[in-house]
Amino acid sequence: MGSSIILQVVGYQNSGKTTLISKLLKELGKRHFQTGVIKHHGHGNCVDFNDSGKDTEQHRNAGANITCVTSSNNSILTMNSELPLNKAIALYETLEMDCILIEGYKHIPYPRVVLLRNEKEDMDLLLNSHEVIAAIHSIKPKGTILQESNNPHFMRDDEELWLNCLITYITQEHRRRVDHENV
Repeated sequence: MGSSIILQVVGYQNSGKTTLISKLLKELGKRHFQTGVIKHHGHGNCVDFNDSGKDTEQHRNAGANITCVTSSNNSILTMNSELPLNKAIALYETLEMDCILIEGYKHIPYPRVVLLRNEKEDMDLLLNSHEVIAAIHSIKPKGTILQESNNPHFMRDDEELWLNCLITYITQEHRRRVDHENV
């Protein structure tokens, strides 16, 4: 198994990152891609494990750094510390994900989709991004942003167009990697 295709979705709060990822997941599922999502919780507080009174909470409270509960249908892994992005990616690759979608981590560069709510406020995010696969706008951009960026630009309402662009990128990358492995 080769490396997973990574596609990062970045944008400021309430720009539509989770919605875009959900739509992308549905399309990738139709194509039988094993896809994982890594979401950056950038709100400064702890993630809620939602296991109050359960064995996993007791294990963590007793000193376990990592707990995992697994059944024939699903599994949950929890940690008492932050999992660095590179280690999360390595874990997902160990689990043989075809594609890893990353929500957030604006300052760590991977091939990305940039969601823009407002050209004036969000322009820096686009211009400081490397390897932009697509920019998706909430409001029709003026000429300056299009002139300063040579990436595909879409309006959020043009869902079929941007979804096709992203699926094409992922499937072409997947084919390229599979072909490379078979050489």
